[in-house]
Amino acid sequence: MADGSHALLNENYVNKLQRIFKKKSTKVQISFFDLPFVEELLEEKSTNKTMQLMRDFFEGFNALATAKIKIPTSIAKLRPYQIYGFKWLKYFYENNFGACLADDMGLGKTLQTITLLQYVYQKTNKPTIIVMPKSLLFNWENELTKYAPSLSYYTYYAQNRNLALALKSNLILTTYALLRNDIEQFKEQEFCYAILDESQNIKNINAQASKAVAMLNAKHRLALSGTPVENNLSELFSLFRFLNPSMFGTIESFNSQFLIPIQKYNDLDAIADLRRKIFPFILRRLKKDVLTELPDKIEQTLYVEMNDEQAKFYEQRRLFYKDAIEQQISSKGISQSQFFVFQALNELRQIACIPESLTEGKIESPKLELLIEQLLDAVSNKHKVLVFANYLDAIALIGDKLAEQQIEFVTMTGSTKDRQGQVDKFQNDPNCKVFLLTLKTGGSGLNLTAADMVFIYDPWWNKAAENQAIDRAHRMGQSKKVFSYKIITKATIEEKIVLLQEKKSDLFNAIIASDSASLKSFSNEDVNYILGQ
Repeated sequence: MADGSHALLNENYVNKLQRIFKKKSTKVQISFFDLPFVEELLEEKSTNKTMQLMRDFFEGFNALATAKIKIPTSIAKLRPYQIYGFKWLKYFYENNFGACLADDMGLGKTLQTITLLQYVYQKTNKPTIIVMPKSLLFNWENELTKYAPSLSYYTYYAQNRNLALALKSNLILTTYALLRNDIEQFKEQEFCYAILDESQNIKNINAQASKAVAMLNAKHRLALSGTPVENNLSELFSLFRFLNPSMFGTIESFNSQFLIPIQKYNDLDAIADLRRKIFPFILRRLKKDVLTELPDKIEQTLYVEMNDEQAKFYEQRRLFYKDAIEQQISSKGISQSQFFVFQALNELRQIACIPESLTEGKIESPKLELLIEQLLDAVSNKHKVLVFANYLDAIALIGDKLAEQQIEFVTMTGSTKDRQGQVDKFQNDPNCKVFLLTLKTGGSGLNLTAADMVFIYDPWWNKAAENQAIDRAHRMGQSKKVFSYKIITKATIEEKIVLLQEKKSDLFNAIIASDSASLKSFSNEDVNYILGQ
């Protein structure tokens, strides 16, 4: 200090300053999204005009719940939480910010978005582009035809890829893959809205699809996802790079300020700052809070022991890969060993799940035997069942066993052409009792409320993907209690995956909180929380 004495700086306080202030030449730059933190540092309300605009924006949420609003003409009758969702989306449209509607699976994110679009197209003629996985194209077409026949749309897919013709419609529906392939054409167009459905598809910031959506020229941006973060916080950066590019700056600054402190050191201050920063821009309601009439969802884990042959085979391969991975990492480093590590984990998962596929059927899986017993019991008690598996060989094996038992079933994998035909048969044919699906293909966008039992044959790396799969049945329109069963092989990598799921769920809940009621209510405490007072 000036008098020669020494002082110890508060490290957390210094880190906070580094998260807020960005050096630019001889000046300091502050993002609009960090202004609440600045007002907190000032410890008083600022009279600065920009600060007042920021405060007005945040306090404006308080008026949404009671605001009188005319709902655009719609065949659908919106539930109270959906009306609030429309108000919330409209508020971001009017304030020119990007936002993420992250409602739980089955709460009608598509319907709320269509309601917004009906409002928007009272005011503009510019087209909107809606990007989604190909499995959702039919769902969007169906919902638009049913609930908003006044909106014209063009499905830019397969042989129908005439962009000039597409631009004459209000809405252009396309897939992430086609947008990536044809981005040179799309980036030259001006869109009113760019909307991403199942926006976790851009979670990898370096993927071509993520780079493509960032190149879209749209005045307004919206993301729809029940799982905006699945694995790590870099996915959150990728999402907001699309929604509000200036929110976090570069990936390097995001990593140093948030990702590393949170994921490596569990920095509670960094967690609180990140959560507070994104809180206004994500609306998440849970089914248990807003659909009180929805039947219960009962989840249970079924454990199965390996037989002697399977256990011996598993241990042999585990020891082999343990030594091999150590040697790989020692000689090439962890970054150059990723593919080999993935190969090892994948093989161990297969041995735990479907040893038949790696032993020409010589070792049979006790898990398969348990599943078939459960399915026979379910069918005899007049249940309809969804079975999700990660491996095509597992789908084939289960299908063979069902055929032996003369149980009628349908399947959906990445190669399935008539997906809607399979869905309709399962939903409407009383004799079709089982639907076999891969988790990636059938885990989102489908309405399968005819089922009231769900089996997860083998666990995936994140629980969110499994929850999405279960929610194909546990959603609006379901009148029966839904039973969900996860089958885990004991003493294998599958048990480790379950522990990893719990860790990732904790990360998700620490950053993205659900809004306890049907709306994102901003009490005085909420405003002070956002603004840091």
